[in-house]
Amino acid sequence: MKRKRNFSRTISFVIALIASSAHAGWYEIRNYAGTIGSLPVHVSLQTYDDINRNEPGQWRVDGSYYYDAHRIPIPLQGKRQPNGEMQLCEAVEPVSFGDSPAVPAASPTHPVACPIALKVSDTNASGEWRVGTRVLPISLHQVGSLNDTGPQTPRVSGIVEIPMWHHTKNHLLLGVYQSSADCSLSMVRLRLINIKSGQVDKDLKFDCGAGVVATPIYANVYRADNPRHVTVIFQGGYHGMGDDRDVPVEP
Repeated sequence: MKRKRNFSRTISFVIALIASSAHAGWYEIRNYAGTIGSLPVHVSLQTYDDINRNEPGQWRVDGSYYYDAHRIPIPLQGKRQPNGEMQLCEAVEPVSFGDSPAVPAASPTHPVACPIALKVSDTNASGEWRVGTRVLPISLHQVGSLNDTGPQTPRVSGIVEIPMWHHTKNHLLLGVYQSSADCSLSMVRLRLINIKSGQVDKDLKFDCGAGVVATPIYANVYRADNPRHVTVIFQGGYHGMGDDRDVPVEP
C-alpha cells in the first residue's frame, strides 16, 4: 500500500511547491552534535524562511534528534522567534506518511510537552531541557548544513545525515545527503544504524532523486506495510508528487 496522504498535508505540499517554484527546493537544515546534560546527542532542525516569507509559518520548526546511547529518533515540532530562540516539543513518530508527528498531551509520564528551549547563533546552539524542577543544559555545535532554496547550486556543508522520523524494529535510519555537478541534491545513501550496537549494518546506495520530495525532509523515508522494508520517496510519480519504492532493510 502506498502513501496515505491526508488532505491538509497534500494542500501544504502544493502550497510549498508553488511558493518555491522559482527556487531549487525548500530545505533549510542545520545538523548539530553535542550534549543534553552529560548525554551525547545528535540534533537536526529544519526551518522554513524561504517558503513562508513574512508569513506566520516562517517560524515553524521541524526536527529530529536522538541520544547517541539509545539511537531512537525523537521527532521535534516547534516555533522560532525572530531573535533565534526556539521552543521545541517532543513528538511521537507519525502513523503514516500522511500524518505529522503528534505531540502527546500532558500526563504524569509526560508532564511537559515542549521541554526544549534553544537559542541558535551562527554555528552553535545552547539552551535547556526542562521538566518540572529538573533542568539540563544543552550545548550543541553545528556539524553540517543544507540549503537548496536559492537559484544557485545547493549549499551543502559538512556531514548531512538526516535522522528520519520513522525507524524500524532494529535500525535507526540516517539519510545521507549530498550535492554534485551531476545531481543537484539527493539522498545518496540510507545508513542503517543498529539500535542495540550502534554499528552500521547496511549502507544502501540510491540514484539521483531520492529523498527530496516530502516537504519536511524527515518524512522522505517511512514504514512500509512489510515490516522488513521501508518506503523511500523518489522524484517523479503521479503529477510529480513522488514515486514510492519499497526497499528491503531487515533480514
